[in-house]
Amino acid sequence: MSAARVSFFRERIFPILFMFVVTVVFITAVSGVYLSTQKTIQLNETLFLKRAVLSAADIPVPQGGAAIDTLYRKRIQQVSDPKGAPRYYKVMAENGIDLGGYVLYGAGPGLWGTIRAVIGFNKTLDHLTGIDFIEQSETPGLGARITEGWFRTQFRGKSGPFSMVREGQKSAPNEFDAITGATITSTAVRDLVNKTQQNARSIISN
Repeated sequence: MSAARVSFFRERIFPILFMFVVTVVFITAVSGVYLSTQKTIQLNETLFLKRAVLSAADIPVPQGGAAIDTLYRKRIQQVSDPKGAPRYYKVMAENGIDLGGYVLYGAGPGLWGTIRAVIGFNKTLDHLTGIDFIEQSETPGLGARITEGWFRTQFRGKSGPFSMVREGQKSAPNEFDAITGATITSTAVRDLVNKTQQNARSIISN
């Protein structure tokens, strides 16, 4: 092989072959990791949702995935649309028979993306039993504080339409403390909660 052809191979062909091989190796490795962990990821996502639904229903959440799954099966009944996707949840009393309330989905635009929540109501839809967030991409330390316990529990036992006040200033039954420095996120939560409560009866009756 002539020096010119060797030089051409080293400068043009070898880099392409090297990048191709490296790409194939990394794609294979990433695909293998994804496929091997996919089932675990799905189980964790399902467990996260079950925990959130129980919390929104004001049912104490036990420790451990098996205990959460057992309690969820006893106290929660999923109501699905014709395609099998969950529309809302019926919350059963401790005897597992009598209706105790409902948990509905709520969603609205936040600062950086959609905020999705599960919102619990008593069986007459008069007041909230709780709220938990299942998806949010708000600013850490600011808007992301909506996932903190103090923020979520302040809706429990109250009825909207809600209005927000400065953090630490709530006094009326329908007021909640906004998060300091996160007005857009706090407003988004207010709107999605109020909208969900307003539409709750029509969601359940359909």
